[in-house]
Amino acid sequence: MSGRVLSRITVISLLALPILSGCATAPRAPSGVLSSPLLAHRVFLLGNPYLDSASVARELRGQEQWDPQTQIWRMTSGPHELRLSPQMPVALMDGVPQPLGAPPLMDQGRLLLPEKLWTDHLFRWKAEAPAPLPGAGSRLRVITIDAGHGGHDPGASGRFGLKEKTVTLDVARRLADLLRRDGFQVIMTRTDDRFIPLPGRPAIANRGGADLFISVHANASRSRSAAGFEAYYLSEATDDNARALEAAENAALPEEVGGSVSSGSEAILWDLLYTEHRAESSELATHICRGMSGCSLVSRSRGIKSARFAVLKGARMPSVLVEVGFISHPGEEAHLRMPEYRQRIAEGIRRGVLAFRNEMERKYAYAR
Repeated sequence: MSGRVLSRITVISLLALPILSGCATAPRAPSGVLSSPLLAHRVFLLGNPYLDSASVARELRGQEQWDPQTQIWRMTSGPHELRLSPQMPVALMDGVPQPLGAPPLMDQGRLLLPEKLWTDHLFRWKAEAPAPLPGAGSRLRVITIDAGHGGHDPGASGRFGLKEKTVTLDVARRLADLLRRDGFQVIMTRTDDRFIPLPGRPAIANRGGADLFISVHANASRSRSAAGFEAYYLSEATDDNARALEAAENAALPEEVGGSVSSGSEAILWDLLYTEHRAESSELATHICRGMSGCSLVSRSRGIKSARFAVLKGARMPSVLVEVGFISHPGEEAHLRMPEYRQRIAEGIRRGVLAFRNEMERKYAYAR
C-alpha cells in the first residue's frame, strides 16, 4: 500500500459496498479473456460466475498461500500481489483496496474468486507473469533501517537532555555499516536530522524492495525506574505499557489513523492490510532480543511485544520496532550517550538479523 494508512472511516465505507444479489444474471465472459483451463473450473453460485483460485494462480504462474488463522489468501505473480478473504467484498491489489462486487466464497474446500476480479483486473497481470524458474531463490539481501523521529520531532528526551532522535540516528548508522560488511544492501530512511512522516518510512522500504524493515527507537516512561530493551511487531497491543508506547510513537501521525479493531469483518480487513508477515516479524523480534542480550548491555531484555505502531503499517515485509533502552532512566541515558555502548546495541541487532536469516533459509528456503 506504499505506506498509505487507511482510516477507520475508509475501512467501514469499503465494507459497506454492495454485494451482488443471488438472483443476478451471470454475464458472458469477454471473448479471449478466459482461457480453456479457467473455463473448465468456472462455476456459478448465487447466480454469479466464479473461478477456482488454484486455477487462477496457475494461469498467472503465481504462488498462493492460505493462512487459516487470519483466513487470508495471498497470491504473488511477478511484481503483483493479491490478498483477500472469504465473504469480504474487498481485496488488496498491490496494496490498494479494490471493491469486488461479489465476495470470494469457500465451496467444498475450494476458494472461489468472483470472475469479475479476473476480467476487470487479473487477466492484465498475465502478460507480466514470470516464466517458471525451477529452484530459483534468493537470500535475504535488502534491509531498510529506520532511525526514529528526526527534524522537528525529537522523540523522547532524557533528564539530562539527550534526545531520542540523536540516539536512533547514530545506532541506525552503526547498524547499517555492520550489515553492509555482511553483504546486505541497506536502505536508510534518513541519514541526517530530518523529519519523515510515519507512513513515508515503510513506503521507502516498499519502493526499495526491502526484505526486512527495522525501526530504531528509544523508550521513555514516567517511572524513572523503567529500564531495558524490547522489540515489537505489528499486532494488537499486548499490555497497558504497549498501548501507552503505541500512543506515544503514533503521536506524529495525522488524526485519520484509528484505534484498534476488535471484531468481525473490519478486523479481517485490517489483517489484510497490515499483518501479512506477522509470524516472521515475531521471529525477527525474538532473534533481535536474543542478539542484544548477548552483547554485554547494562539493560535487561523486556522481551518481544506487539502494538499497532503506525510506522510498521504498510510495510510489505517482516518488520519490527526496536526500543534500545529507556532514555528516561538516568543510568540508561548515560550509557546511551556512549559511542561504544551504541556500537554494542547495533551489534546485538545485527546478530539478531543474521540468526533470523539463517533460520528462514533453513526452514523455508526464504526468498524475496
